[in-house]
Amino acid sequence: MVQTKAVREAILDFIAGRNPGLAPGAVTGQTSLVTSDALDSIGVLDLVLDLGERFGVEIGEEAFGLENFESVDALARYIAGQVDATRTQLEHAAA
Repeated sequence: MVQTKAVREAILDFIAGRNPGLAPGAVTGQTSLVTSDALDSIGVLDLVLDLGERFGVEIGEEAFGLENFESVDALARYIAGQVDATRTQLEHAAA
């Protein structure tokens, strides 16, 4: 099971890499990915693609609902849930 914390750290690392001028701690789990300046719209797309590759999940267009970007933690929970769902599907297919 992928921990939400691991996904959160991946998101924060991605944002820090895209914004090297950000002060440490400027972006937290509660930071909105919609209203903050943490990422622009292309950055959000790149982030979602990066997370899909990093955690081995296919991210569909349903991922782009605003509720998943209300905060870093909201996106982390969504991605962790997708990883768990994908693993469950693979386990059932192999059985």
